[in-house]
Amino acid sequence: MPCADLGADRVVEGLMAVVSVTLERPEFEGSLRDRLGNTAVRACVARAVEERLGRWLAEHPAEAAAVVERIVRPVRGD
Repeated sequence: MPCADLGADRVVEGLMAVVSVTLERPEFEGSLRDRLGNTAVRACVARAVEERLGRWLAEHPAEAAAVVERIVRPVRGD
């Protein structure tokens, strides 16, 4: 399975990423304005995570195979 097929909807329990972003002008969303959100930052973070994750998967094939197996196992019904 190519890495490009690993969309956000395929992420499973046990995979975690920590991303820290500092915003000059934070934007809050939701009816209570209690959820931080910024469309431009979200797209930038998504792109950076995709690039870094792709690089890590390519540089660590054994670990990548284990991650991909964990993602596709529920789809196959194992």
